Amino acid sequence: MVSDREFIDAAAKGLKIEAEPFKPLAGKLNMSVDEVIERIGRLIEEGKVRRFAASVRHQPMGYSYNAMVIARTGEESLERVGQAATGIEAVSHCYQRAHPDGYPWCVYIMLHGQGRETVKEAVEKIRSIPGVNELEVCRSLGELKKTSVSGVSTDLEKVKNR
Repeated sequence: MVSDREFIDAAAKGLKIEAEPFKPLAGKLNMSVDEVIERIGRLIEEGKVRRFAASVRHQPMGYSYNAMVIARTGEESLERVGQAATGIEAVSHCYQRAHPDGYPWCVYIMLHGQGRETVKEAVEKIRSIPGVNELEVCRSLGELKKTSVSGVSTDLEKVKNR
């Protein structure tokens, strides 16, 4: 039986884009594809894994205009603003980030476009969402190297000695 830690270490190395992306991981761990998918769901449900998601390198795909929109909204509008923002085609992800010091900017929205106009139009759509009190736009100048989870190890001595 593969421990949760061993499973997380193996899964954190990433999956390839292919017809059956979980199959190689399942084979490596001597599990069925269904068992791999069930394990991921259980780890998320138990809070051992926060999320399991794709990391897309947007710039090589032609999406070279990007911006992070940070919005202020009241607690009562949070759900509505998030739902409306995720309905905008240029939005790749939208999430709430709570700040213990009361920082009022709590909705983070990432935009990607193949042209500057696409991103500008998406910003204006977000600005017009009822409940968005203010927003700031942080434009991306480049894409940083994306990597899988680091610091995950089954060797506790290595972790302690970092």
